[in-house]
Amino acid sequence: MDSADHPRPPIPELDVTLLSGFSFACLPGCGLCCFTSPRLDRDDEPRIRAAAPDVSVVFLEGERRLAARPDGGACQFLNDLRCGVHDARPAPCREFPISVHAGSRLQATVVLSCPGLSLEPLRSFAATHPPLRASGLDAELASVRRRVTPALARTLTEAERRRRRIVRELETQGRWVEEDEVRRQLDGSRLIPRVEEYSPDVLPEADEGLELLPMYYDGRAGPVALAQGLGGWEVLELSAMGGANPVGLAVPPDRPPALDRNAEGLLSGYLHYWLARDSFLGAVHLEMLSSGEGTVVDAALDNLHSIGSTVLARGAIRAKLRGEDGDRLSIADVELGIRSTDQDWLDRPTWGSRL
Repeated sequence: MDSADHPRPPIPELDVTLLSGFSFACLPGCGLCCFTSPRLDRDDEPRIRAAAPDVSVVFLEGERRLAARPDGGACQFLNDLRCGVHDARPAPCREFPISVHAGSRLQATVVLSCPGLSLEPLRSFAATHPPLRASGLDAELASVRRRVTPALARTLTEAERRRRRIVRELETQGRWVEEDEVRRQLDGSRLIPRVEEYSPDVLPEADEGLELLPMYYDGRAGPVALAQGLGGWEVLELSAMGGANPVGLAVPPDRPPALDRNAEGLLSGYLHYWLARDSFLGAVHLEMLSSGEGTVVDAALDNLHSIGSTVLARGAIRAKLRGEDGDRLSIADVELGIRSTDQDWLDRPTWGSRL
């Protein structure tokens, strides 16, 4: 039979608009992205086994992954903050800080917890601005593009099928609003939470598992993690070999800290960046199936207020650890809050998947 009777599906397009203007340079001595169990694609495992025959692989959340050390430790190949299989590292490691959501389309975004990324584009972020060239991300983007093949058409079809089921359910309840309309309605809204909208994300406790805690880079030998503790938030320095040492304890603010003009501009830009992410609305839709009130617009705004509240709370905590009161945050404090928040919220499940 002629192959023309069964044409191959086209290669899906990759939307890189949200990479626009960002610059990246990996920060030596960081290692933040290595405190994880990276997913293994089909071609990754043979390449890693050729470099390290004794590699330990685990099956987590339906995927094969490189095993991390126990008790919140780093990837098994991280030694002295260097990757022992750098040339053979799996796709998520080659592509970080780019993350791609496969939903109604393939959309690339940057993981803003990475300290090697400049946050400057957020200060004037608008999804309607003409795209600018990203810098320092060429190798990461090339790796992504190599994995964008016709086979991904099936992944997008399955994601769209899941989306349609959610649409039908929310339409039946009179709560559905199309994604473009949600963005149009919220684009001109105040997204920074006021006192009555302030609701920081609830932290896990350390004994629930150190691997569940939000982390950030703070110039220490290991990343710093935040955990719910008695009377406040515990601040812990994680060890690559597993375990953690206490750094301090601070009480998060019970109302949003005041912001200077530049800090407010950065936080507003960050929340609009979230609104432009497909993974954001995908997570909102999924969350709505277990809640019975409000439209997609209402749920999206509530989530943006929660993200903003979390940035403010974590920025204030980091200010308090420096001996400040955390009642008024500068643009540098908001940046630290964003670094402490972004990966945590990006990890939420959606009706789509991650490339």
